[in-house]
Amino acid sequence: MKAGLLILNVILLGAVGYLYYEHYNYINQDTYKQANDKAAVLNSFKIAYFELDSLENNYEYYKEVKQYLTQKDQDNAQQLNKIKNNYLNKAKEYQQKGSQLSQNEQSDYEQQLMKLQEDYQQTGQTLSNDMNAETAEKLQMVKKKIQDYLKGYCSAKGFAYVFATSESDFIYYKDTVRNITPDIIQGLNEAYKKEKTK
Repeated sequence: MKAGLLILNVILLGAVGYLYYEHYNYINQDTYKQANDKAAVLNSFKIAYFELDSLENNYEYYKEVKQYLTQKDQDNAQQLNKIKNNYLNKAKEYQQKGSQLSQNEQSDYEQQLMKLQEDYQQTGQTLSNDMNAETAEKLQMVKKKIQDYLKGYCSAKGFAYVFATSESDFIYYKDTVRNITPDIIQGLNEAYKKEKTK
């Protein structure tokens, strides 16, 4: 009976040892597999950059937006100059006729000048607010077009991240092999041409 128990204990001890061995072998294999998977992910982790200054100067849609905003700013300045010139002409006329004018006529001139001054200030504020809002909206549209294009581009090329750099940014190092600026500009311009022909 004791011999049977001893044999049973030896068998159980062997089984427990075998289970421990299998358990730790499985954990080591799983850890090794996870390390390999992580290394594969890191090896496939591709980063690139494009130069924002070049994009601003060569992306047709962006150039059109900048040209439109510049023209609108010039139109606004002309509109304000017209009000300013009306004010200056009216003030000059008032000075020239000052001594010949009656009290009522002087009062009329002063009211007209005050109204022109108020118009100038209100128009200037309105134009500035409208310009700021439209500039933000137009630049957001440019940014969205670039981001939408980059989604497809990165998916096709396998990039995990694409950064924009500019002359004013401080960059420690950038490898020209990772510079995809010409590729991005060409792709954006082709996409914009297709969009314009629709």
